[in-house]
Amino acid sequence: MVLIVRLLGEVQACRDGVRLEVPAGKTSELLARLALDAGVRVRADALLEELWAEPAGRNTLQSKVSQLRGALGDKDLVVGSAEGYLLAVPKEAVDATRATDLASASSTARAAGNAAASLEQALEGLALFRGDVLLEMGDWAGPHRARLEEVRLGLIEDAIAARVDLGAGGDVVGELEMLVGQHPLREGLWVSLITALYRAGRQAEALATYRRVRRALREELAIQPGTALRRLEQQVLRQSVQLTGRAHAVALPGNLPTAPDTLVGREKECAAVADAVDRHRLVIVVGPAGVGKTRLAVEVAAQLTAPGGVWLVRLDAVDATSRLAQVVAETMHVHGGEPALRERLAGSDSVLLLDNCEHLVVEAAALAEWLMDAVPTLRLLATSQVPLGVEGEHVHHLAPLTQEDSVALFAARAREARRQLALDDETSEVIEQVCTSLDGLPLAIELAAARVRSLSVREISRRLHDRFALLRDPTSRRPERRRALEAAIEWSYHLLFPDDQRALMALARFAGSGSLSALEHVSAVLGVPAAAVLDTVGRLVDRSLVIVDEGEGGEVRYRLLDSIRAYAVERLLESGQAEACAAAHARWYAAAAAWCDEHVRSSRQPECLAVARAERANVDLALAWCAEHDPGLGTRIATGFGWTWVVLGDGPAGATRVRNALHDEAAAAERAYGCLLAGWLEASAGNVELARDDLDAARALLESLDDEVLLADADRHQAFLAIQQGRPGVVLETANASLATYRARSLSWRTAGSLLLAAYGSLMLGDTGTAARDAAEAVEILEPIGDSWCMVHGEAILGGIAQAEGRLEEAAVALERAADKSQLMGFRGQAALHRATLGRIQDRLGDATAIASYERAIADAVAVGDGRLTATARLNLARCLRRHDEPDRAMALLVENDRWYRSAGGGDFALLTACLLASMREDETLLLKVLEQARSDTNLEVQIHALDALARLAAQRADTDRAAALLADADELAPDIGHLVDRQDRIDAEFARRLST
Repeated sequence: MVLIVRLLGEVQACRDGVRLEVPAGKTSELLARLALDAGVRVRADALLEELWAEPAGRNTLQSKVSQLRGALGDKDLVVGSAEGYLLAVPKEAVDATRATDLASASSTARAAGNAAASLEQALEGLALFRGDVLLEMGDWAGPHRARLEEVRLGLIEDAIAARVDLGAGGDVVGELEMLVGQHPLREGLWVSLITALYRAGRQAEALATYRRVRRALREELAIQPGTALRRLEQQVLRQSVQLTGRAHAVALPGNLPTAPDTLVGREKECAAVADAVDRHRLVIVVGPAGVGKTRLAVEVAAQLTAPGGVWLVRLDAVDATSRLAQVVAETMHVHGGEPALRERLAGSDSVLLLDNCEHLVVEAAALAEWLMDAVPTLRLLATSQVPLGVEGEHVHHLAPLTQEDSVALFAARAREARRQLALDDETSEVIEQVCTSLDGLPLAIELAAARVRSLSVREISRRLHDRFALLRDPTSRRPERRRALEAAIEWSYHLLFPDDQRALMALARFAGSGSLSALEHVSAVLGVPAAAVLDTVGRLVDRSLVIVDEGEGGEVRYRLLDSIRAYAVERLLESGQAEACAAAHARWYAAAAAWCDEHVRSSRQPECLAVARAERANVDLALAWCAEHDPGLGTRIATGFGWTWVVLGDGPAGATRVRNALHDEAAAAERAYGCLLAGWLEASAGNVELARDDLDAARALLESLDDEVLLADADRHQAFLAIQQGRPGVVLETANASLATYRARSLSWRTAGSLLLAAYGSLMLGDTGTAARDAAEAVEILEPIGDSWCMVHGEAILGGIAQAEGRLEEAAVALERAADKSQLMGFRGQAALHRATLGRIQDRLGDATAIASYERAIADAVAVGDGRLTATARLNLARCLRRHDEPDRAMALLVENDRWYRSAGGGDFALLTACLLASMREDETLLLKVLEQARSDTNLEVQIHALDALARLAAQRADTDRAAALLADADELAPDIGHLVDRQDRIDAEFARRLST
């Protein structure tokens, strides 16, 4: 137990931080007098003479000694003898002695040119003074009081001089003016003031100040200024460069650690935080565990210059029971509590870096507010997973590294771990995959890179399924949470409220991200009330554990980084509620599917599409769970979203989802409907064989059912498939069959759909009158329903009718409008369809933008995976290019088309592609086979092109009679399909006629 005696203010004795009750009066004075010569025996007669104005005997002194011993609680602390008494404490246990020693050390350091050390020692000494020295002591204390006040003044002078030596200027002028006013004869203060004025650009005032001190010294002491002042005057007059700043490098106080390595990929963030520190008094770097907040903050702090130093205050090992001000004081080696800390910080501009505040948010916020109020010049930089919420706080959210910077960091740390590591293209590709999986978290990337000492990069990638075992560095001596990813995340997790932990586990069930309503539903199973989820998520977002994304239409979605998700999944499994959570997740998506099925054919279609787009990954996750645990629920999810996937153009992917979700135990009607959906989805992508198989399966199931509407639906879907197959007769037969059922039951949307299909079938046959009638009726029915997708198709068909009737300008306007509307509504596949048709019309009008329209249509069709439409657009672009004398490009497109049709089992333009390809290759044998097939299918368009091509080949052989006969056959067919084939389409006919004349 150490006794501390404080004389630089009210006289006090303290043991282990607890003040002892020493009687006032002579007992306290005796303590003070003995403490002034601690460890040295003071004669009894000297004590009697100094402390008692009236003569007193030794018995009086002994009585006070006994009282003092009792107050101190240890008789051995006051040692008596015949000669006198001794206070048995070390000299440094007395603040007056400590301040005197610090004053001497500060002066010595300044004389040696170490301004930083001088400043630190002077400020520490000043922090010991608590007010008037030897307060309420008698007259005997006068000489001692004067000596100690001189010590204080010397410390003040050294501190201010050190600040000036370290570069201070205008910021200390006010303080110095006050000091020279109080102590006009201390030349050192005048030297500092003149230097500071000059450095602030106030040369005239600096010289005027020199004249002031010279006059004061003459009037008061009748002496001239000393050597230092006279030399300073000359330097000011000469504008010496020595006065502009530090003449040599000075070591500033502080405790920032030396960076262990180069910071990779944070240049912009460093610049942004450094700029914020210049403009704000409190800047806090916020981000998830492992994102590199401390490393960035230390890097920024190392670039800062502060006369009082830049101090790193680590809070990760501090708990809420600690007094944070005391932690700061101890970090800065300041004794004397909060007053001393305030004095130290106010003495010179300083920067504090408060690291890891997330577990002490309330306490750290209170500390920051107190520091900023107490020390107006102080700057604070902090790191935390959550903002402190202090007024004036500037928050910098630190995001994970970009992919490029992540790869650079991995490569840099991997080379440090294994110098001869070869980073070829293959290895670099694997590194990219690793960095993507690690979410760009620097801690995770560095831990993974460290493993190259014993693993290849590919082995590291393969082991990421058990990332927490992999991502730890057993050789590091850093704290656990800085050398193991799991420990870093665990630190964050244990700071959460129970509801927050449960919501984090619930969100871990989602694939990618989830909506608030979905999260509320799943969290309820884990015991989090729906009303509490919003606040819970808000806290998780504040702590950088949950990321907020803005989805389609501004909907907010929440997601986890993969590493945080992996940790939360482990906690969910430990809780024993993983299956209940998965079931709740699936049930929510079943409800969402039912809602979409009800509204996707209405004016709320955009909402349904937004749900389906945003939730693809979650739907797949729910379907996978249902396949093992609840197949019936999976069927309802897939069929419920089915038509929404049709509208989105999900094609084969949607068909696969539906097909896989159907199970043998499902009701026949449910399975039949699923097969119809799968068939439409496959047909929309040109996979006609798969589509036919699905529709055949549906019809087989419907044979045992008495469900006329489902039978009519089968006819409607068959009509759509027939369009893709190029069979207009079947289109009309099945579309009209379905119409009879729908009209009888007033099924408006179904009626409109079948009318559109019938209109398209009539258009394929050139019956534009019937097509126009049916399309107009369909559009009229659809307008009050509000189905945008069907409406755009209706407008496009009307544009196709205008095209067929030769109203090409009108058709171009209608189709461009339909394409633009489709693009705007997110129907990229539909936009591609209409733009491909638009290109065909532009081509017939001689519009040079036709090629651009085709190319855009191809790009959009490829993007949505619509192979059929891609092939159609490629075919028409090839025809256009052939006409523009670009045979090589045209041939490449036709070859690609032929390959696609063969792999897809055919399609509506497979035979025309084969015909044009045979024509360009001058393959007469194949042309004859194509002609035979076209006659069998009653495909007039292909018949005309085949006849024209054969005519050209005959003309090239000079067989003009055969050429003429073939052309005559083609010309006879042409009027029947003038809406499909016009004169400029018949390139081979033109060549044949030219060669025959």
